[in-house]
Amino acid sequence: MRNIYRCRVCGRYVEEEYHCGVKAELFLDAKRRVLLSKLMSGLLRHYPWEAGLRISSDGWVSIDELVHGIREKWRNKILYQWVTREHILAVALLDPKERFEVRNGFIRARYGHSIPVAIDYPAVDNLPGKLYHGTSIKSLPGIIREGIKAMKRKYVHLTIDPSDALETGRRHGPPILLVVDTDCLIGRGYKVYRATSKIYLVKRVPPECIKVAGKG
Repeated sequence: MRNIYRCRVCGRYVEEEYHCGVKAELFLDAKRRVLLSKLMSGLLRHYPWEAGLRISSDGWVSIDELVHGIREKWRNKILYQWVTREHILAVALLDPKERFEVRNGFIRARYGHSIPVAIDYPAVDNLPGKLYHGTSIKSLPGIIREGIKAMKRKYVHLTIDPSDALETGRRHGPPILLVVDTDCLIGRGYKVYRATSKIYLVKRVPPECIKVAGKG
């Protein structure tokens, strides 16, 4: 991830060092941005109780409560005493994978939950012909036999961007790129939902709808 700057003229959070014709103020360096983004994702998707967060049934939590939880209740809180409401907003608004949604002083993760939340995603019929999923080479034999399963999460994540899929697969070892035939999914009665402009969700991808594109 890149540094985040704040424009001295319009006040926007940007990734460009110059904005509105002037040099912007460094607001959040890339290292801290990555640390905060990962923590936000973990707390909003998987373990909100570890920061004392009260997540609503559809995934929302007050931004002020999130800041308080990170600074006062999180087990490594000493590392995050610098976090403010503005840092949360900057990370959320500029997230390259649109992981977060902000509304009326509240924030939630758009997708990727293992906790029981119910988000109303729009079902999509007019899909791209191909979507992509990244996984590790060691997982491939099981996928060829049984398809792609959501495992501990609520949905399988598919993306329109093969490079993003490979990046995800790389987290678990040497990655491999899988191509998912969306006509095959729809033809077999699977509903596909849109989480963001890049991310689509499905409960399962059967093996007959998958092709192996290659190693990353």
